[in-house]
Amino acid sequence: MTEKRSALDRVLNALNHPVRRDILRELADSPHSASKLAKAFRMDIGVVSYHLNNVLAKQCKVVELIDTVPRRGSVEKIYGLRVDASSRLPPAGKPGSAEEALWTLALAEHLLFRR
Repeated sequence: MTEKRSALDRVLNALNHPVRRDILRELADSPHSASKLAKAFRMDIGVVSYHLNNVLAKQCKVVELIDTVPRRGSVEKIYGLRVDASSRLPPAGKPGSAEEALWTLALAEHLLFRR
């Protein structure tokens, strides 16, 4: 029971912030790096990187590092969801919409039960 509760807590924490939901929405379609996500969201890369690497990957364990690509003397890290949910999720809809709520519930189900 404790293991299931901790998994539920991790998924709820992952879905509990709009930036993390945006990241998960993008990762449900295909893997991305923090820099690509930051450009897409027009956000500071530090904010996106924090939510992607520290919260979603390390704390919540719902995304994982799937590849590294050398880029101009550094390494770009590519992250993806720990489950392949892209073909089974409903359309995400706009933030705050009923469609987003349904998408969020469907993603939570995949993250909890389809590992």
